[in-house]
Amino acid sequence: MLNLKLKHLTIFCILFVWNAQAQQKYPTLIRSSLENEIIILSIDKSVYYPGDTVSVKVQRNDSSATSAAIPILIMEGTTLKPIARNIYTAVIPLGTAPGLYRVRLRFKDSKGRRYVYATDCTVNVEEHQIIENLSKYVSVEPEGGEDQKSAVTLDRNQVRNLKVIFRRDSIGRGMGPQFVTIKTTVLLRDGTTAQTFERRVLTFRSDKDPRRDYAMLTQYRKAYGAYAAIRPEEFTEVKIKVDSLPDWAVVKINVEPDYTIKVGGYDQSNSYTRYFHVKGPTIEIGLSLGIPKVLYDTRANDTIIYGNYSAMVRFYYVNEITGRRFPVNLGFGTYGVNSPIDVGSGRGGFALSVFFNMAEMTRMVGIELSKTITAGIELAPFFPLERKWRFLIAAQVGIAL
Repeated sequence: MLNLKLKHLTIFCILFVWNAQAQQKYPTLIRSSLENEIIILSIDKSVYYPGDTVSVKVQRNDSSATSAAIPILIMEGTTLKPIARNIYTAVIPLGTAPGLYRVRLRFKDSKGRRYVYATDCTVNVEEHQIIENLSKYVSVEPEGGEDQKSAVTLDRNQVRNLKVIFRRDSIGRGMGPQFVTIKTTVLLRDGTTAQTFERRVLTFRSDKDPRRDYAMLTQYRKAYGAYAAIRPEEFTEVKIKVDSLPDWAVVKINVEPDYTIKVGGYDQSNSYTRYFHVKGPTIEIGLSLGIPKVLYDTRANDTIIYGNYSAMVRFYYVNEITGRRFPVNLGFGTYGVNSPIDVGSGRGGFALSVFFNMAEMTRMVGIELSKTITAGIELAPFFPLERKWRFLIAAQVGIAL
């Protein structure tokens, strides 16, 4: 009979591995230093996941022992229940954090006295590493356009308050943590990249328990160095940070899984991208250099030698919704000269200009040319030196500075 008055218990744990019907088992050998009885605890798997059923088998070498030996799994919300003689099972709750959970032994002797002994038998719980579809739980506030053509125009304060929202309740149960990369790119109107910012953050399904959130945060900080700077509030929302915001710049926010953490093939379709315009003035002033070719001159009989260049100060109207310049603009400057300042009698002069920019029209229908290129038809009241003014129609190509 087990001596229940012993004060010290020495526990030896020996790990055996054998194959039985293609299944691994990991028994723990427990032996009292004052008794000859040996109790072996066996679990049926080396690794469990939330939702799995753990099975613990108790084997005793003393069939005449009268004390009851019942295993206890130290895991919140879990109780091992007998399903057969000396076999106990329990379902691991879906919200269980990863880690090692010990199994203890509770003894009850013939007199009803109970004792609990620690063992080295543990249940190893790991997380499912499944990448959730980002569109299920990611959004940006305020909502942006799905492509650059449909970018939403915001003022600077609104852009600086942009944030990525994680709808944690929409993450599937048992999906595990979601590691994501948030990349913010600021593009100038000519298409060049002005700034790029990148953040690595994580989130996971919410159980409405702040204590668990903090426990998971602590665990991930230890496990993944790239996530050490994450704050608990960033499980739900991440504020977008940008430095300078040029007028009518495009802000692109791209969210995708962090494949440096998630091992697996790259899924290009599993991404979330939104576009915004930084609101600027609706009237812009710029300089353009062009090469005009006169097609019609109302005073053709009064011959003027037109040079190959023009230089204009131009006024552009910018659409407040799309951030695009209207294809018709106004300008004034030198015209039909051999250089922007080469104006003299009989060779060029000054002009007012109404320019229909066909290159801008192509950009409006989705054909992206360089935004500095201009090409179109120009209507110009022309004022040469020492000659009568005239009305010109010309084709022109050039660049907008």
